[in-house]
Amino acid sequence: MKTKHAIDYSDAKVRREVLIRQRREIWTSEQIESLARHFGLRPGMKLLDAGCGYGYALRTWGRFCLPGGELVGLDRDEKLLASAARFARQERLGRAARFVSGDICQMPLPVDTFDVTIAHVVFCHLKEPEKALDEMIRVTRRGGCVAVFDNAASDIGGAGWSNVREPTIAEKLENCAIALRHSLGRKRLGLGDFSVGCYLPSWMSARGLRNVDARTNERVRWIAPPYSAPAQLTTYRNMKERFRDLKPGSTYFDKALAEELRAGGCRVTAIRRFFRLMRQDDIRFRKAVAAGTAAFAGSGPFWCVWGFKP
Repeated sequence: MKTKHAIDYSDAKVRREVLIRQRREIWTSEQIESLARHFGLRPGMKLLDAGCGYGYALRTWGRFCLPGGELVGLDRDEKLLASAARFARQERLGRAARFVSGDICQMPLPVDTFDVTIAHVVFCHLKEPEKALDEMIRVTRRGGCVAVFDNAASDIGGAGWSNVREPTIAEKLENCAIALRHSLGRKRLGLGDFSVGCYLPSWMSARGLRNVDARTNERVRWIAPPYSAPAQLTTYRNMKERFRDLKPGSTYFDKALAEELRAGGCRVTAIRRFFRLMRQDDIRFRKAVAAGTAAFAGSGPFWCVWGFKP
């Protein structure tokens, strides 16, 4: 008998709702407004969401350009563009927004066009992110803002804790090695770099952008009994949905992650041990959540870096 999934990820509206909740775990409403001020957003401006996906950045910061502004979303995936256009219409941005098919590293857009150019969680997936930055600068007008949001996971990434099991020192050291091997493997396979945010300030400065600045996300994801605090509700909901959708001990990307680890020089025995511990901890954590005893806190280094075209 085929298992009925709790979340229908084939439904674009459902995927969008899950993605929006995930994005809300990164930036608070106060930070969104603060960044809009830093970017100099105001009504009547032209904004580009480069590599827009479902158009989260366009809808989030584009509203500061209304009325009178023009919002453009660019992506090479036609299905994502169709979904982004539909979501923009649902949020009454349809008249101001248009969507263009194209590659962020070779955008079919004229030079000196946009007041603000944004890329949100795109660079970490690119083989040549500096080409994308050059393109963003090219299509931004003089005095306009170029802003890149992305991961900045140098070394072992973010901080986290769970009350389910305390890893041994040897396990923690091996996890550090796994994380570094994973990062190296992704680079060797041309899949991008989760530490790309760390390089952005120097890349922007080297290209002559002025007033380069950066912010890290301030939100910490956490849950703790009795699971009722407003700050944790989004995290708890996302976690419970994931548990319902996946079998205990399973992960989203076992095969892909194993390939990336091997490319990074990780031994097969270490990969197997890593997956075994990950599955065991996943099962323990599910049981603790069901029993109402699980506690968790974690954060990942995620930055926004911006500068102004001279």
